[in-house]
Amino acid sequence: MTLLICLGMSQVYWNHSFGEYLAASPEMVFEKKQYWRLFTSSFIHGDLAHLLSNSVMLSIMGYFVCSHYGASMYPLLGFIVGIFINLIVIWDYPARASLVGASGVVHYLWGFWLVLYIFIQKHIPLGRRFMKATAVGIFILVPTEFKPQVSYYAHGVGLALGVLCGFIYYLVNYKKISSFEVWEEVVEEDDDEEEYEEGWHYLH
Repeated sequence: MTLLICLGMSQVYWNHSFGEYLAASPEMVFEKKQYWRLFTSSFIHGDLAHLLSNSVMLSIMGYFVCSHYGASMYPLLGFIVGIFINLIVIWDYPARASLVGASGVVHYLWGFWLVLYIFIQKHIPLGRRFMKATAVGIFILVPTEFKPQVSYYAHGVGLALGVLCGFIYYLVNYKKISSFEVWEEVVEEDDDEEEYEEGWHYLH
């Protein structure tokens, strides 16, 4: 549904005069008080290639976050965070520069997912969790080339807000998340001396 909305609104943005009311810019938002643009700009894209490049990760990470943490985290909170991403980013933009696309929301999803991976996957040593999250983040989120028309600032703001939201989510839901942890007693037998050693093993 999110992708269909993005496609539909992008089509309006590309092909209809009403599309001029959708993109966010400092002039339109701060001077003309058209605050809805902070919301609609996340759904529209510069061209089809821009839409397709965001659609892949938006589909995958949107599905993961929604299925594991609920629709309140995505799409609801995702596009509310998108409003703040757009607000922060265009604050320093030239008056008529426009910001469009869901890249900031995509990076929010990644930040949210990775920080909760670090907090929740306790059966993996903490150092290894950090290494995995860092490796995935570098491989997926760091661009291989820099393009002047791309707002990497929006990517960074989205990632930071995703990490913040993930941290808050974990603190608020700590007891619920911990209730899914299952521990079992492990007894190891020494074949020669028939001695037993007790320990705890984490099942996730």
